[in-house]
Amino acid sequence: MWIHYKLALSVFYMARLWHFSVFETPTHFYIVGSDVSKTRYRMLKIGRLGVQTLDVSEVGESYSKSDIMELLATVSEGSSIVLTQNEKQSAGVDRRKGLIERASDAFGLLGTIRFLEGYYLLVVTKARVVAIIGYHEIYKIEEVILIPLAMQGIPVNNPDELRYLKLFQSVDLSTDFYFAYVYDLSRTLQENSLEISGWSNYKQAGSSEARQFFPDSKFIWNGYLLEPLRKSAVSEQWFIEVVHGYVGQQIIELPCSRLSLILIGRRSVEYAGTRYLKRGANFKGQVANDVETEQIIWDTRSSPNFKNGKFSSFVQRRGSVPLIWSQDPATRGVVGKPIISIDINEPHAQTAAAHFRELRRKYGNPLIVMNLVKRRENRKHETPLHDQFLKAVKYLNMFLPKAERIAYLCFDVARCHKTGNVLSKLEEIGLRCVIRHGWFQSFPLLYCRKLRPTSLLNDFEPLLSSDGRFLLQHGIFRTNCVDCLDRTNVAQFGIGKVSLGLQLYSMGVVGEPLLSSSSEVCRIYEDLMDQHGNTLALQYAGSQLVHSIKTYKKISVIQ
Repeated sequence: MWIHYKLALSVFYMARLWHFSVFETPTHFYIVGSDVSKTRYRMLKIGRLGVQTLDVSEVGESYSKSDIMELLATVSEGSSIVLTQNEKQSAGVDRRKGLIERASDAFGLLGTIRFLEGYYLLVVTKARVVAIIGYHEIYKIEEVILIPLAMQGIPVNNPDELRYLKLFQSVDLSTDFYFAYVYDLSRTLQENSLEISGWSNYKQAGSSEARQFFPDSKFIWNGYLLEPLRKSAVSEQWFIEVVHGYVGQQIIELPCSRLSLILIGRRSVEYAGTRYLKRGANFKGQVANDVETEQIIWDTRSSPNFKNGKFSSFVQRRGSVPLIWSQDPATRGVVGKPIISIDINEPHAQTAAAHFRELRRKYGNPLIVMNLVKRRENRKHETPLHDQFLKAVKYLNMFLPKAERIAYLCFDVARCHKTGNVLSKLEEIGLRCVIRHGWFQSFPLLYCRKLRPTSLLNDFEPLLSSDGRFLLQHGIFRTNCVDCLDRTNVAQFGIGKVSLGLQLYSMGVVGEPLLSSSSEVCRIYEDLMDQHGNTLALQYAGSQLVHSIKTYKKISVIQ
């Protein structure tokens, strides 16, 4: 089914290269790329003589399969035999004869990198589809090879070069890195849908500047690796842009619908790092453990086209408290936890201001902050962090118009858990917040929902696109605790569950806007959120969640 979709769309994707092969000669590397249907080919030539500079250029424009084979034969000095690395070694063929095939039917180019000597080329050789959004497949990288481009190969006589190379190879690029050929994974479904529909730019609610539709460099992890190729004027069709985080998908079978539920966690590349090494924020307002989480619903019985199909999404954000603070693992305070230190006390909250300014630019208003850091403790550990954050938000709100003020919510998960109603309380909070934000939907509110509105949505004022085609989300719900792991994940689950019910109700899939905690849809969503939380915890802290959603799960008041 999906192969037919790809073939049907190949006419639109002619500019995109999907399949790659890398060939080596003594003086050059030749990379051959083809479109999705393997009918149009292009060639990239990389010189091997220079060490300090990258000598790369595109050969010609477009070739047929027979043309590209003839060109390869010409390159190999008249020999039409293409040898693989293993065949070359087993046959004892001289290196100067023919082409050596270093990679066959690869998935994409991650970019190039240079340490002290020559450049290296990074090629994705194995990947698998982990999710499908409409026509678009999302791939998870499973294997990347590093090809030295210099004539001498890896400079074994330079110990510093080998040390840097070993450090770089210690980054496991086969773990939680994702890409798509045509769909921009760095952006939300709302942003991608608006661009596909012909909106060159639009203004978010409460934002004075128009949003341009460009890939979001904050979530692109190989941007630095692509810079040398871009500076050499290599066209974008050769590249894949990679996001890091989590992508999961589950199919939900309902009596009248077949739904695809996709959960995407995009980890920011800015101020990235592991727990204790990266805490709080830098002076630009970029925070540690910054992840944008998006839940997408697609009714697969509708069109896979974003313009005509039934799609819906809701976006949340998590990130460390946007202050200059740290924790030194060498110190041990309350119950063995490293002491939280406010390193710089900013009376004018410059760091928090920069952080919220960026959130408003991207998402618009309202900005709602849920701070899960404890505000009351017998022995103070987290409390000073809570107090400083609240102080910063109050200060910023003094200078903001009422419509743009930051809504600050404090919620003590541990204290509430003792009464056994964590999720029900989160759902109550979530209902008020989601109604303020709205959610994205690729079609207007159904007429039947207008005729029979539910009392829960009395205060809901949908924001529609100027042509009335899309229901838009505006603003963002931002959650944090100290680590932005266990407590944050359960809070995001509670908010996301409320949004999921409203999304399904708005799409006409369910008859009531609130999901039962015992429903199959809720169970599947909980599993995805647990996987999402465990994956993010492994990336940031090196271990899975200590407390899963089930830890906090009780029979909710809202059924």
